[in-house]
Amino acid sequence: MEHKTVQELAEQRRGYKYLNQDRTSPYQNFKYVFRKGKVFKCDDLDEKIENECGAGWNLATLDWILNDTNILDKIIVEFSIPKEAKIIIPKGSNGKFRTNLIRYERQSKAVDIFPEVKTTLNNLKTYKPTNPITAKKLPPKKKLLSILKKVKVRAQVGVRVWDQVRAQVRAQVRAQVWDQVGVRVRDQVGVRVRDQVWDQVWARVWAQVWDQVWVRVGVRVRAQVGVRVWDQVRAQVRAQVYCCAYYAVKKFMKLDYEHPVFDLIRLGVMVVSVMGRYKVFGKNGKYLGEIED
Repeated sequence: MEHKTVQELAEQRRGYKYLNQDRTSPYQNFKYVFRKGKVFKCDDLDEKIENECGAGWNLATLDWILNDTNILDKIIVEFSIPKEAKIIIPKGSNGKFRTNLIRYERQSKAVDIFPEVKTTLNNLKTYKPTNPITAKKLPPKKKLLSILKKVKVRAQVGVRVWDQVRAQVRAQVRAQVWDQVGVRVRDQVGVRVRDQVWDQVWARVWAQVWDQVWVRVGVRVRAQVGVRVWDQVRAQVRAQVYCCAYYAVKKFMKLDYEHPVFDLIRLGVMVVSVMGRYKVFGKNGKYLGEIED
């Protein structure tokens, strides 16, 4: 699909809508029933160009749709506008216009518009994350201390480390998606698609890892360290849960980025610093022991 301006689409008498997968509008919750050539009519079209939104069948450019929603979980529907229909382009329109008659032509998925993201989206459908905190016994203390020293050189375990990891993983995911879509589309469109793929990957992977790690491990850590201390170490636990999610994103997208905290995750442990000692937790939040900081 070509990315036309609102004026170009009006001249060509066509436009687009985005709908949920069940063909309902995210704005009016109206459910469309489509068949080839079906015409939709509005008897009270708002013809005032001063009104940005008004009565009528509101259509938009693809650029407007990309700015307004994440197209990866929507369908894009193309309509033609019969010759007898009136077209109203609001003053200063950023891509929306309306008409009293539209005719259904076709619907598309995100991959129809940007086929380069198909592999990523297909992989997301079958993605099944596993809880990376799997250790059943305390790993070798020298190895743990070596990793923790590297983590502390980079940033404290529970304060800044997840921000470091987040920035780098996010940048690499976006760069990877940019390589996929940036060549064939205009720069600003490529940026939006890139960000939308990132959002989709992060949301799905993060949600599942969070459920598996925070809920199962966080509760056990709190029980072990006590309520008072928990308020001090909660940020550390949350930071490591975030890093577990970013580690999952790294694996899913096959990124090269590494960070010492990933070595802790590979050992299957979560480590919390409490009063000069590291408390180590493993599978399902099991307390494995402690080592001196």
